[in-house]
Amino acid sequence: MRPNLSMKVIVLVGVCCALTLTMTVLPAQAGGGARALKVVLFTTGMGLKFGSVFVDKSAQDSYDQYLITALQADIAKHRNDYTSRRDTSLVMSRVGIGLVGVATLISIFDQLDLISRQSQPAALRLTPSYDFQNHETTLSLQGRF
Repeated sequence: MRPNLSMKVIVLVGVCCALTLTMTVLPAQAGGGARALKVVLFTTGMGLKFGSVFVDKSAQDSYDQYLITALQADIAKHRNDYTSRRDTSLVMSRVGIGLVGVATLISIFDQLDLISRQSQPAALRLTPSYDFQNHETTLSLQGRF
């Protein structure tokens, strides 16, 4: 694998992540910024997961070069490249999944908090009354839903 190609892949993934974050965060900040953290976490997580695919492909190319190389010095180089890129891909993928999970949990807890703030407890009231003219006692059950 050519070293320039792996650098190009890393730069391309970085630019894609930066553009995606910029396009996603700016509308969230315009709306008051309440969603900015969730959007940034989710977008960064998806960018890392997406970028890990490119790094994994680069690792697979290094492994293919390792299999067809006959020189001992090149074998060690390709094996080290494969190992480091595979590990980088795994870390990127797992961190990306973790960030998406954290963004999802924050979003769920925010929605639960919003629901609890909006809902009023169902107030049931039992009201006894007596009508002196008709000599009747009534018991009224009132509730707000």
